[in-house]
Amino acid sequence: MNEVFRESFGGVEDPRIERSKKHDLLDIIALGIMGIMAGAQGFEEIEDFGNSHKRWLQNYLVLENGIPSHDTINRVFQSLDPQAFQKGFLNWVNKIKKLFPETVVPIDGKTLRRSHQPSKGLKGLHVISAWSCANGLSLGQTQVNGKSNEITAIPELLSQLMLEGAIVTMDAMGCQKEIAHSLVETHKADYVLAVKGNQGTLSESIRDSFKLKMEGEPVYAATDEIEASHGRIETRHLEVLDAYVLTGLLNLSDWKSLKSIAKITCTTESRGKKTSEERFYISSLPPQDPHKILQAIRAHWSIESLHWSLDVTFREDDCRIRDETAALNFAWMRKMALSFLKADASFKASIRRKQLKLWSCPDYFLKIFPLI
Repeated sequence: MNEVFRESFGGVEDPRIERSKKHDLLDIIALGIMGIMAGAQGFEEIEDFGNSHKRWLQNYLVLENGIPSHDTINRVFQSLDPQAFQKGFLNWVNKIKKLFPETVVPIDGKTLRRSHQPSKGLKGLHVISAWSCANGLSLGQTQVNGKSNEITAIPELLSQLMLEGAIVTMDAMGCQKEIAHSLVETHKADYVLAVKGNQGTLSESIRDSFKLKMEGEPVYAATDEIEASHGRIETRHLEVLDAYVLTGLLNLSDWKSLKSIAKITCTTESRGKKTSEERFYISSLPPQDPHKILQAIRAHWSIESLHWSLDVTFREDDCRIRDETAALNFAWMRKMALSFLKADASFKASIRRKQLKLWSCPDYFLKIFPLI
């Protein structure tokens, strides 16, 4: 790898003891990145990728003692500090790609289902991630012990991010007074937070406000219609009210900069059948700009699309890496691999076809990111 790569990952501490270092740490990191990008789904397959392209890899890596074994690769990623690894990765991306100011940053959680360890009573690793819609890449991730702990893990993730001027979106788990306050006060960001029925007074007050809105009450609206596959048509109609309608129902000062409440009605028409669903949100954005709120809600679904791609293309839910640190580092490399593959326009094909091309023709890596 070139000097930019070495400088970017220079702050990642080598976890191995000196006498056991037969392979360069950055060789192992680079091999892991390229193997996963080419479709490797485990440490054995990363080793297979290395052995298949050893001669080609020697042009860019040190490989003083050949391709490291899958056991060596596994041990390194089990010991590599996930936060330092993420930081090095983002430093590298920042140096090799032109990044744009953040617009909408969705935050959501996902469980790595096969990472559970029943013999130790451990559930699958649950990871919260932040996604940059402007740049099409993951901004950070942090693990939690279980989905019930997302509330405490979200502030930890936010502390790693630069969010000034962005709109942060979260599902109902992130709809907390402390999180809203932190986004506005500490991070200088706006928010659009989903509200669900189990959120008691807040949910009931918002629903009642839309049902019982007074005559003449200004309602700001926006509509988004999408023609999906197989003739399915999806319509999203958004209605927004000024948050002052909650006066007397809630203590508005508890929610920092709360300016609007929103209801989105999603209607799907397919084969003559129509289904409808309502969702509710609170936001620090002014109600007079419903299109901006609708855009943020729509953008949040991009992180759900990311999770779908990780499952379908990278088969993340089938990955049996049990060690939490290794699973977390592997999950991060999958996200970044997906970002690079999506961004490449030199080969117009599906993510899977791009992976197959990388495995069969590694020169394609040179079009995705600089190696020399």
